Amino acid sequence: MPLSLKTKLRTWAVALAAYDEEDYETALGLFSRLPKSSIILTNMGLIYAALGEHEAAVDRFIQATLRDPYLAVAYFQCGVSNFLLARYDLAYRDFREALRHLRNNQTIDYEQLGLAFKLYPFEVLFNRGLCLIALERPDAGLADLRAARKLKASKDHEIVEGAIWRRGDGYMVFSIPRGTCYRPSVKKLVNAGSRDYMGEAKLIAALDIHDTSTGFSGVERLQLHRYFDGNVNWRSASAEEQRPETETDIDDARSRPVPPRGASINDATRGGVRLSLCLLRPSYACMRADLTGRADAVLSWLRTSVDDV
Repeated sequence: MPLSLKTKLRTWAVALAAYDEEDYETALGLFSRLPKSSIILTNMGLIYAALGEHEAAVDRFIQATLRDPYLAVAYFQCGVSNFLLARYDLAYRDFREALRHLRNNQTIDYEQLGLAFKLYPFEVLFNRGLCLIALERPDAGLADLRAARKLKASKDHEIVEGAIWRRGDGYMVFSIPRGTCYRPSVKKLVNAGSRDYMGEAKLIAALDIHDTSTGFSGVERLQLHRYFDGNVNWRSASAEEQRPETETDIDDARSRPVPPRGASINDATRGGVRLSLCLLRPSYACMRADLTGRADAVLSWLRTSVDDV
């Protein structure tokens, strides 16, 4: 079953914590559980290199370049491991590929991808020059070192002067610093944490301070009926008044005068029609009102309702 993004990021973070504590075996075990992307394979190659297992490191770097043929840093580090294995011809090819994939850039900054490392053409040329010298091609090797001298970009690159003077004797290739590897961004790790999108229910309005909840059920609305007789007299519906309507009740309701559609109260009054609101059902805001303590509030609501009509 494929791992979720959240699980991948958490496993990655735990593996990095083990790597930082130099618990390389645990880190490798955790990285091996993740999908083998070029980034994860490069990390595994760097860990194997830190353990001195350069054969395994080369294998991981090669797999990384197969998944991402443009990953110059993987070619570069593969060349480093091959150089340390005294495979100078293979190392030379790796550095040549790394230089080709730099595509004439002054540098490639892998920081945005999570790797705190900048790859410079100077370092690739310097390493390739040492390979050529080791392959007993000193002239070609010194030519690479002189070409690298023109591309110096930091104080660490000043060693090229001594390397040229000593014809590369006793010098070591540049490499990704120990402890450096691809790391997910802090933002990704934070977003991978558990999040409650629903939240908790909160009562923000109620008619009674003792209420802990409110609702809109029809049962609650039927508990409170209002009768209006023109003098704003009202009372709670009794059990008798809540009985089902009979045919007589329906006939009475039909006989009551009703203002024509679109007519206002003033129009109805001028026409001799007396408006009688016999049954007012409370709005949702008046549900569950305390009839003895909320009389003024209900009367105010009734007046507003009449004005609206």
